[in-house]
Amino acid sequence: MSDLVKGIFTDVIFHDTATAIATGKRFEVKSFKTLTIEIYGTSTGRTVTFYGVGASGASRALKGLNLGTWVSATSTTGTAEIWQFDITGLNEVIMDLTAITDNNVTVKGRAVS
Repeated sequence: MSDLVKGIFTDVIFHDTATAIATGKRFEVKSFKTLTIEIYGTSTGRTVTFYGVGASGASRALKGLNLGTWVSATSTTGTAEIWQFDITGLNEVIMDLTAITDNNVTVKGRAVS
């Protein structure tokens, strides 16, 4: 893959078959502008809360768009969902797994310049 293509997008794993609540990986935004994530797994219940971190270093609610329902929110209890976020100008993005019941949850995404 060429260096140009590598710079256009990057894949990120926030949670990989997580079985307990956790902050997960903090994604450094750099020059990326849009983040699309997929939430899936075998858990019977889960809550994923979306955060952006700006210049102050404080975590603040980040509103995303559910691409299946066109509902915008700062968290979800759903599974088998795809969400999209405008991350322009942020320092980091966090997908906080704040609740999980039974089995596992995976949150993976792709950031695009």
